Amino acid sequence: MGFIKFTKGTSLSDKDRKALQKLLTEEKKKLQSALKDVDASLSMLSAAKKKAKKKK
Repeated sequence: MGFIKFTKGTSLSDKDRKALQKLLTEEKKKLQSALKDVDASLSMLSAAKKKAKKKK
């Protein structure tokens, strides 16, 4: 994950910190889900490629 840079002396309230943490957690879950889809697609493509090579 990236970092959020604040100017010197800036701090988050507890409420804001919890809201930001919740938002980042949700985004992380979305990205992990998308990554699983991409991995599945790549594995299907590589399996199809291997089968095509064997036919030759």
